[in-house]
Amino acid sequence: MKREFKRQIVDLLNEHRIMTIATNREDGWPQATVVSYGNDGLVIYCLIARDSQKYANIRRDPRVSLAIAKDYPQPL
Repeated sequence: MKREFKRQIVDLLNEHRIMTIATNREDGWPQATVVSYGNDGLVIYCLIARDSQKYANIRRDPRVSLAIAKDYPQPL
């Protein structure tokens, strides 16, 4: 990965703290959940409860998709 592109990605991650994590349910339907995250460079961390549907989905199928979002205090 080119250094400039990596820097742009890390800057984007550092500017925001909300993401959507999409997982695959056992019945094949997608499940998308908004969570807070932290990052160390390109490594992204979020907390997921071990008794949650998200956790069960990831344990069964580790493929996930992430979407980073900006948090707007006044969306209008």
